[in-house]
Amino acid sequence: MRKHKYNAVQVERDGFKFGSKREGKRYDELKLAKRSGECVFFLHQVPFRMPGSTYWADFMAFWEDGNITIEDTKGFKTSAYKKQKAMMAVHFPIVEIIEI
Repeated sequence: MRKHKYNAVQVERDGFKFGSKREGKRYDELKLAKRSGECVFFLHQVPFRMPGSTYWADFMAFWEDGNITIEDTKGFKTSAYKKQKAMMAVHFPIVEIIEI
């Protein structure tokens, strides 16, 4: 695996590649939550299409209590991420991005 521009170390879990250790760790946490029944299921790399742009959420988790979370594992908030998050607020006003 090649080196990331922000020095993130890519990891692999269950045959899936993750852009950082933090993202891999969150995957492990969601798997445990799913095993315990707290999380019904979760998706990885979920696209939210907007005019001229697509925001890729790291995870979308569906919880036993009916809640749905959109999660982004962030070590560094780039200006591009900040712009996309602002666009998400306009195009998907009920979606809140949780930064892990």
